[in-house]
Amino acid sequence: MGESNSDESFDSILLALNWRGLYQIYQLTALLLQAFPSALAVSCIIFTGFHVPFHCKELNRTSVESVLGDIDTGLNITYHECDITIITNMSDHFESKRLTCLEGYEYGQAREMSLVSEWDLVCENESLGDLLQTFYMIGLGVGAAVFAAIADMYGRKFTAVTAGVLSLAVGVGMSYVPQYAFFAAMKMLQAAALMGLSVTGTSLSLELVPAKQRSTISVAMCWVWSGSTVIYAVFAYLTRNVSWRIHQLAVGLSSCYFVFLPWLLDESNRWLAAKKKYHLIERNLKKACRINRVNEDDIMALFREKVMPHNVQEHHSLLDKDSKLDLDKSANNGNIQGEKTEEKPVLQIFKDRQLLLVSAVTWFTWLTDSLTYYGLYLNSTTFHSDKYIGFGLNCITDVLSVLAFWLTVDRFGRKRTCQVFHLMAGLSLIASVVFDNFKGAVPSFSVAVTTFSLLGKFAIATSYNIIWLYTPEIFPTSIRNVGIGLASVSARVGGLFAPFTRTVYRYFPWVPGSVFGTFCIVVTLLVRFLPETKNQELPQTIQEMKQWIRKQRETVQKSNTPDNDT
Repeated sequence: MGESNSDESFDSILLALNWRGLYQIYQLTALLLQAFPSALAVSCIIFTGFHVPFHCKELNRTSVESVLGDIDTGLNITYHECDITIITNMSDHFESKRLTCLEGYEYGQAREMSLVSEWDLVCENESLGDLLQTFYMIGLGVGAAVFAAIADMYGRKFTAVTAGVLSLAVGVGMSYVPQYAFFAAMKMLQAAALMGLSVTGTSLSLELVPAKQRSTISVAMCWVWSGSTVIYAVFAYLTRNVSWRIHQLAVGLSSCYFVFLPWLLDESNRWLAAKKKYHLIERNLKKACRINRVNEDDIMALFREKVMPHNVQEHHSLLDKDSKLDLDKSANNGNIQGEKTEEKPVLQIFKDRQLLLVSAVTWFTWLTDSLTYYGLYLNSTTFHSDKYIGFGLNCITDVLSVLAFWLTVDRFGRKRTCQVFHLMAGLSLIASVVFDNFKGAVPSFSVAVTTFSLLGKFAIATSYNIIWLYTPEIFPTSIRNVGIGLASVSARVGGLFAPFTRTVYRYFPWVPGSVFGTFCIVVTLLVRFLPETKNQELPQTIQEMKQWIRKQRETVQKSNTPDNDT
């Protein structure tokens, strides 16, 4: 044996190493905890940028005279949210005049309670408050593309550490910025860093465990995310009387543990194998053996048999520690027997028809799930008028979605589960639109609208959990982060439009649900073009991925072809 054609060799090593050992536990814990600051960052705009009741501040006499001149007659002044009505009692008639808020605005709470009131993001500037979430989505897309490419080029660990420290610095800095423009720019930067950490952490986590345990890790990630939103809901309620800056500072400090990542994380062995850095794999495995108390000789023998190519083994005994790096460079230059240099990952995706079809279906699925999930998330006030209760209902659906994901994804497979929950989301959301159109005539239909909306939110949250597991399993190690990154960029495109669904809902209530539902049903039909990845080894190269998809299709065709033998 010698060269590894897939990640099956690593699975055998991980099983022999005891993948549930102390080494894997602290590695996975460090990776799973990244969901906590991410969940807080995406949710905090609800409680730092909430709408505060307001009206125009009362005019003083100087302001009135500057507009109307010397006034000796009585005035009747009415202060609205965005304008002022002045009715002048003339001798024979009344004159009415409408003014802007000349003295600014007066709020129902202290100005520092919300960034909306502190920066007067009301009236003609009202859209700027909603635009912050759009900036956040743009940042997520940028982070997914940039950090995914960095992770494939320079490694998962380097990228995770860089993104983590950046998110801490920006998150804390956001609580001190004096102006809206600076805050919006830092919001984008924070989102980019957290998405880079999320994409990299997902790949690193899945590459750390055997194939049969990947769904377990994905479920754990989802539990951490859902649990984080529940913790944050409690935190937001308890800190409802503090300023938004203190609230933002606490959210930013939730990333403080990232400074310890350089000492906690090791590089992905699968990535190191793809880059032919075998001496670093040996170092990681020896460290894991010491921590897990596993016989080092057995693991190293298995590594040399299953992973290390024959020609590397032949020279291995002649190499000292200083020459190993040169060996790795020569391996990268094509000196390993039978290895061929693969094309650039992004170019390969767009050049290969089969790979492009799979990628396109994946991209549309991410776009749909992001648009639907965040659209419903940002419209949570339609579930309940109180923002804390509305957010709590969102947390409940997220928790239940993780439970559903855990119970179904291994039992029924990724592909079928993905189809079922997208279909459920589509039908539920369309049903909510139908009942919403008739609730004026039948008030009891309001309960049905809420029920179907929450059911749709539950189903799309479950689907979103599934594709986070499904996508990394589809793409090979050599382009896994690029695949996840491009899919995540598609999700950000959907996320860009999600904040505007609130405005659309006010004027055309039937549009958002209809679009969400239709897209989900289309995804149900398109997922049939994706391969099933349940219990499949992670492909190492693009060629292995294509061979794997071809074998699956041949198997399906044979099972659907009647036996003509007589």
